[in-house]
Amino acid sequence: MGSLPDVGELALILCAIAVGSFIKGVTGSGLPQIAIPVIAVFLGVERAVVIMALPGVVTNTLMMWQHRASARQTRDLPVLVTMGVIGSVIGTIGLATLDPALLSLVLAGVGALYVALFVSRYVLRMPVRLSRFISPPLGLVAGMLQGSTGISGPLLTTYLHAFRLPRSPFIFSLVTLFNVLAVAQVAALVRVDLYTPERLFESLLAVLPMLVFLPLGARFSARLSQQRFDRALVALVLASAVLLAWEGINGLLG
Repeated sequence: MGSLPDVGELALILCAIAVGSFIKGVTGSGLPQIAIPVIAVFLGVERAVVIMALPGVVTNTLMMWQHRASARQTRDLPVLVTMGVIGSVIGTIGLATLDPALLSLVLAGVGALYVALFVSRYVLRMPVRLSRFISPPLGLVAGMLQGSTGISGPLLTTYLHAFRLPRSPFIFSLVTLFNVLAVAQVAALVRVDLYTPERLFESLLAVLPMLVFLPLGARFSARLSQQRFDRALVALVLASAVLLAWEGINGLLG
């Protein structure tokens, strides 16, 4: 059982969760990318992933309910969900053996590529005839990343944004995928005995700032134009790529 963080560390962790919750309310993503690296600095990657899994279920369920009217406007969601669940179980089982530094660098590369395409004004679009072939393996990879690192946001955000869906169907698709992966991840974490009473308490504690800052982010999002929403999303992907690259490089050098 790991040691509890001191008051200063706990304040920093809760602040990261609050910021991540606000950004998730705005874009549908961002919480794990911000919170997990911060928590991992003090408590380790494995413990950070375990702590954030259960709160992920709470936040994604709330956002699914908020955007439920857009469910019929989604695309490829059933196959992404199915393959994501399989990948999440595989990734969780391999949590103790996979190199988190290399996984972080892979995710950072995906995010950086998307940002480069956006800055170059290249409009990345994923036609239906192509996504039918790409969605199954991509869902599997996203699930494996979720299970092993707790972070699949950069990959799923980049892929779903290429569908060019309206804002609400995009957010519903994203949080539905995150939620299914999070539920599968929690079940797998319980199965491999990575939850302890201490970690369960920490997970429940992490929910508290989310309940405050997630609705604030959702209200702010409602005031954004589609163009500004897209820019906010790209800024999130860029910030995630930088954080993941930093984490990956430090992990390799350390």
